[in-house]
Amino acid sequence: MDLLRAVIVGADGTPYSDGLFFFDISFPVEYPSVPPEVHYHVGGLDINPNLYSNGYVCLSLLGTWSGSHNENWQPSFSNVLQVLLSIQALLLNEKPYFNEPSYEDFKGTPEGEIESLEYNEEIFLLSLKTMDYSMRRPPKVSAFWSIIIWFSDSLCTCKAGMNLSFGSMYDV
Repeated sequence: MDLLRAVIVGADGTPYSDGLFFFDISFPVEYPSVPPEVHYHVGGLDINPNLYSNGYVCLSLLGTWSGSHNENWQPSFSNVLQVLLSIQALLLNEKPYFNEPSYEDFKGTPEGEIESLEYNEEIFLLSLKTMDYSMRRPPKVSAFWSIIIWFSDSLCTCKAGMNLSFGSMYDV
């Protein structure tokens, strides 16, 4: 079994903006016939309905959630880049509240959008705690501190976030 450690940068316009999120990807002997296994270094924080506090990543591409044929692992087409992009785009998105299946029906409703906004505020703070956790207990990656120095913009984001009105960032 081979192992890869990856860092995903939270996209602008999301409550994860500029955060660094670390994942371990293991490749079973049967890979690429089966999807890789992905573990999120969460620090015990629930920052997304699909990223569990024990590090479990719930994503149809990984076979950890049900999905349509096109969303599931396809050995002849699927790859690790697709997994990482899916995590960033589908999980670490601008409205993660609606990743929870029972909340999908509320998308676009005033009540749902208000709940999503409140959830984003909580997630933003948890993302900051995740960064603090990563800096206090850095993953064993030789380039970790280079990543941190290169990505020092996160501190500016944190400071801006203290005075940020999520209402202006996320239209309700």
